[in-house]
Amino acid sequence: MTKDVIVRVRGVQFIPDTPDSEEPIEIVTPGTYEYADGVHRIIYEETFEGFENEPTVNTVTIADGSIIVQKVGAITVDMVFEPGKRSLAYYSTPFGTLDMGISTTDIDVVETEDRIDVKAEYSLSMNDSLVADCMLDMSIDAK
Repeated sequence: MTKDVIVRVRGVQFIPDTPDSEEPIEIVTPGTYEYADGVHRIIYEETFEGFENEPTVNTVTIADGSIIVQKVGAITVDMVFEPGKRSLAYYSTPFGTLDMGISTTDIDVVETEDRIDVKAEYSLSMNDSLVADCMLDMSIDAK
């Protein structure tokens, strides 16, 4: 895999008892890739509507069957995805902070010479109430 990569991220939320609730969010952006000691690290920037002058830097770490997503900027959060485990994340925005519970059910990572595909399925809760079942689908391609 090359250091310079193209990162594709697609997130989908399925809100219970709400027909046609899929709310996909998709970005395609350049990024950088590092691999050392069995750990994949992907770094890329994204911007949010209304905060175009304050990009959020994302660092995705993949190792030992888990995924850690760290965002720093207009949005700040550390999310940990580990199958069979629940983690707590504090999602900070310019409008305030939300406490989120992340319960990961499955992670799948497929590596080839020029590409890494990552999928995570998880439930998102707030105040101990289910908000949505979610899917994170990510591909990292050599430039």
